[in-house]
Amino acid sequence: MVESEKIYQSILLRLSSIPVDYLEQVDNYLQRFSQNIEKKKQNQVEIMSLAGSWSDMSDEDFGEFLEVAKSTGKELFIEDIEL
Repeated sequence: MVESEKIYQSILLRLSSIPVDYLEQVDNYLQRFSQNIEKKKQNQVEIMSLAGSWSDMSDEDFGEFLEVAKSTGKELFIEDIEL
């Protein structure tokens, strides 16, 4: 038996032992779990759409962008902060 089939069988076996009174709670939990998975998938799509944001930038512009980002990052940590 394939591993995923074993997992499904295990889940079904456990579900069959849950009293009917609790099945609505189980269903609600599974629904929230599914929604979280969908949100993660949507976040991945949005993040991946940003990954190509620099593809239409010239090498010169991208190099300039990196230099500005590096210097700005360094400037953030130059100041002494009194705690």
